[in-house]
Amino acid sequence: MKALLLVCVASLAFATASARPLERQIIGAEQDRTVAAGGDDCESFFRTTFSSFAAQARAHEQRELDLSGVQQIRVAAAPEGGISIRGWNRSGAKLVICRYAAANTQEHATRALGAIHVSSRNGEIAVQGPQMDAKQAWWVNMTLYVPRRANVDVRAGNGAVAIRNMSGRVSAESATGGISIAQSSGKYSIRTDSGGITLDRVTGLVDAVSRGGAIAFKLAGTALPSIEAKTGEGHIVCTLKGCEEATPTGGGGNRLRIGDGVPDVRLSSMGGSIWIGPVTY
Repeated sequence: MKALLLVCVASLAFATASARPLERQIIGAEQDRTVAAGGDDCESFFRTTFSSFAAQARAHEQRELDLSGVQQIRVAAAPEGGISIRGWNRSGAKLVICRYAAANTQEHATRALGAIHVSSRNGEIAVQGPQMDAKQAWWVNMTLYVPRRANVDVRAGNGAVAIRNMSGRVSAESATGGISIAQSSGKYSIRTDSGGITLDRVTGLVDAVSRGGAIAFKLAGTALPSIEAKTGEGHIVCTLKGCEEATPTGGGGNRLRIGDGVPDVRLSSMGGSIWIGPVTY
């Protein structure tokens, strides 16, 4: 079990650089997937991105967003950087934007920073910026406060997604970044390519799929939802009381089923492992 936990942490905590380092000079990122909370300043953001450039420029701003008539909030995150979504008991939304640019000189970094733009209108949030190449890099970390019952759709590239205290309908996709959801209920559709997925005290309907990353599903209390978990090349470890033993299926995969009827929770990873167990903190 310890080995599997290490796999989950590695999948969720680090996003490595592109396979073409001369074109994209972001060399790595680290995130605290368990907390994903703090103040509204950029220094307390749960994700930190690193670059190989000598100079860096940054900017911080906050916006109040009107959600009148908005049925679904859509977020298209930056190719690099993270997005944290937190539910609160207000009707409007607040967006905290932390923009960064890096280059070999301060003048160049400041110029690249000025080319990063975040649009926010009618529930649509999108990030645009300059080309990332051997001369410059940039990323944006965002924290979005929304009504707990809001419907949210999030799309990220190499950045991570953290969602807390929500109870609406949420869909989230990330390519290489991890997705972490905690202390939430509602209906969730989660997709990653190589990033890992952590579901911590999440109730309701969950459909989580990672092509190559690990999945961790943590429960509090003794009540078990109906769960269907399956992997292609990984393993399934369930430490909950009453878990059935995982049984191998065709092609070397594993499948675990808890409960009858249509499962409330579906967990699927083609190349990663799945861990199901109690909250330990």
